[in-house]
Amino acid sequence: MRELRIRSASEQLADFLRAELRSRTWTGTMPGESWLVSQLQVGRDTVRAALSYLEEEGLLLPAGHGKRRRIVMSRESFTGNFRVSILLHSPSDRQDAMVHEIIHQLNLRGHQVTVAPKSLTELGMNVDRVSRMVPEVETDAWIVCAAPQEVLTWFSGRSTPTFALFGRFSNISVAAIGPDKFPAYQTAIRRLAELGHRRVVLLVPEFARKPEPGPLILRILQEMEVHGMAVGPYALPDWEVNPVGLRRCLDQLFKLTPPTALFMEEAHEFFAIRIDLAERGIHCPRDVSLICTDDHPAFKWCEPSVSCIRWSMRPIVRRIVRWADHVANGKDDAKKDYSKAKFVEGGTIGPARMGR
Repeated sequence: MRELRIRSASEQLADFLRAELRSRTWTGTMPGESWLVSQLQVGRDTVRAALSYLEEEGLLLPAGHGKRRRIVMSRESFTGNFRVSILLHSPSDRQDAMVHEIIHQLNLRGHQVTVAPKSLTELGMNVDRVSRMVPEVETDAWIVCAAPQEVLTWFSGRSTPTFALFGRFSNISVAAIGPDKFPAYQTAIRRLAELGHRRVVLLVPEFARKPEPGPLILRILQEMEVHGMAVGPYALPDWEVNPVGLRRCLDQLFKLTPPTALFMEEAHEFFAIRIDLAERGIHCPRDVSLICTDDHPAFKWCEPSVSCIRWSMRPIVRRIVRWADHVANGKDDAKKDYSKAKFVEGGTIGPARMGR
């Protein structure tokens, strides 16, 4: 079941004003805040927030204090002819709340959105297979989700505008966004160090560690080393990102020198690890601490509460919509952005159990 997301009053008002702009209710300049408050019977803060959304999207241009905002959109921007295709990371992303919100917001803007017939995992993260499928999709722009460096490099060499949603995009000439997780990782690692943890393992997807660890992983390993934690292959094991590969990895990790703390990326990995370890008689947080580097609605049902890294999808969705509007209007946009993330300590971390 997808996460239910309640839209704020300012977001709903922004949708209404956007539709009015699209229908040419106003041209030249936008009505002032006081007029909108009076006519629409909404609060001034709601009006200001809605207008700020439209400014961020490039539809309105502020003209200075006390002056009306200038309308800078064109009718051609919303003809519905601009096509955006999404290349998902895995088939399960079709049920992801953020993917649905991205599609919803792009449709509101008048863009035609489709999902590629196969995901990156179904294509084996293989550049040759991606290069055979992509030309078969008729589209004007691509959103590529959590892709490895080689795939994004291939997209960057094409004329079709590409946006990297997560993935190894730091050194690739494409527009991109992802949460800046390092400060949250840093807080979590320091907390684990305070609790006596020295054997900490990062279970990260293949694209984050191959062909060599990415910048984020390198910074995390450096932070671990500062706090006396083991680094190298032990801290960053090579594993196949599937259920069988995960079980094999846990077999090796807990065979001789078991870790006292594990980081994992996905909620389904968290639940699978917790069940697997419980079957081995290894319990969280008594024997091992667990931290998931993404939050998930299911965590609200967990007791003890799940330690995780939390970030908002709202600025990410807004950035993608703004990029689509830019490229639809023929503007170059290869800007990279990062959203904020924070570590939320829950009951799945505790003192390192000595002697294990």
